[in-house]
Amino acid sequence: MTEEPTPRLVLWGLTKTFGGVRALDRADFTIAPGEVHGLLGTNGSGKSTLIKVLSGFHAPDTGALEIDGRAVALPMPLGRSELHGLAFVHQNLGLLPEATVLENLIAGDHERLNAWWINWRAEAERARRLFADHHLDLSPSDTVADLSPVKRAQLAIVRAADRVQEHRSHGTPGTLVLDEPTPFLPQEDVRELFVMIRRLTARGVSIIFVSHDIDEVREVTDRSTVLRDGKVIGTFDTAKSSREDLVEAIVGRTVAVDRRVADVPSAAPAVALRGLQGDVLQDVSFSVRPGEILGLTGLIGAGHDEVSMLIAGARSALAGQVDIGGQTHDLCRMKPADSIAAGIALIPADRQRAGIALDLSLTENAMLPRIHGSLFINHRRNRDSTADLMRDFRVKATSPDQPAAELSGGNQQKLVLGKWLQLNPRLVLLDEPTQGIDVGAREEIYDHLLSLCASGTAVICATSEFEQLEIIAHRVLVFDRGRIKAELKGAEVTKASIATACYETAEEHA
Repeated sequence: MTEEPTPRLVLWGLTKTFGGVRALDRADFTIAPGEVHGLLGTNGSGKSTLIKVLSGFHAPDTGALEIDGRAVALPMPLGRSELHGLAFVHQNLGLLPEATVLENLIAGDHERLNAWWINWRAEAERARRLFADHHLDLSPSDTVADLSPVKRAQLAIVRAADRVQEHRSHGTPGTLVLDEPTPFLPQEDVRELFVMIRRLTARGVSIIFVSHDIDEVREVTDRSTVLRDGKVIGTFDTAKSSREDLVEAIVGRTVAVDRRVADVPSAAPAVALRGLQGDVLQDVSFSVRPGEILGLTGLIGAGHDEVSMLIAGARSALAGQVDIGGQTHDLCRMKPADSIAAGIALIPADRQRAGIALDLSLTENAMLPRIHGSLFINHRRNRDSTADLMRDFRVKATSPDQPAAELSGGNQQKLVLGKWLQLNPRLVLLDEPTQGIDVGAREEIYDHLLSLCASGTAVICATSEFEQLEIIAHRVLVFDRGRIKAELKGAEVTKASIATACYETAEEHA
């Protein structure tokens, strides 16, 4: 009879309270050697708190930790988790864009490097061997800012894996915690990252994979643990669990994934785009009716993600015009202030860099579009207006004075949405609107979009999530090499048909 291997990591009875609220409530968690273990839950479920306990950022109220059969005292000394075989890769990756690949690889490696002198030639050769060992096409001399998103993610992961394996006191492969590593990656790059993850687990490395994307979790993990309101709802064999099983465990109820829109009545276009040309786009024209959600999609580099930025004036178009509100605007000259004045609102994909100011309060963020150019600011009125917005958009926060950086990703996105929808725009441009957001928050955002449609607002949604388009889009335009190659309407808008249209070679390119 084969003995069960000693678990790589075990947490028992983990409890953490903040101001009377239990972020973790007697949570248990176990991961086996060489396992990819998903950690799932809505924003505020306790995932981040559990990870911060493991990293030493939080001290738990109660709980015990065992790694490779050895008891480890809690709280974990901050900055010493690598010595216990734990390394963390967060969504922002923790890389310095202006530094080289090699400089990022060795940054902070104080346990191994001489503090007074670095043999750069030897370190570069070591880096090349490391990259070759992991089948990575990285050069030590490249600047990180010049790398593709997936190469940056690979660098962050291989750096973390190397630190763990280099500094373990008893030689076992260790555990990587990947905290939302994929939201800003296109699907093709996600698959490439998953190949790397499987190579690591084949060497015995254990991986905790934190994600809101159920499909990714089902594809790459062996088991998954679901947290809700700080409690462990259950641990699932991922291969034997349906998507519906996991979603219901996460939100506590069944979430419909059926199509939520009907046909839009015939009407004159609310928005008409003509001859749009950008870095990738070539002579693109289309229109959107009042109350219509128009989906734009395609494979990486197809150009669909350029449309929103060019219409909003966030980038300069090479050519093109947009008709909205009875006026024609030259997109070569369109600036963000011009688009806002024309009734256009942009909800960008990268909310933390382009959607909100993390260091400002919720009130300061919410009121930015309304106080532009104002000579007098009524702080009390603005605070009250923000409190109303928080209630209407279900933004979970302690007060309007709380810094935006302290909100979860879903609540940040709802804040961005509310900030712009309070202006009652004629056209809303969405770029990956639910990227990195849990299924519960997605439903709330979908509800707001359907309310927009009922009011007659036109919506353009650019996304690579085909299932999302099946749920909310009245019509979908599929892009290929900067041009529209397919249009799907009504009942044609399904995940399967969108995928087929994206991956089929357009006749003119065959």
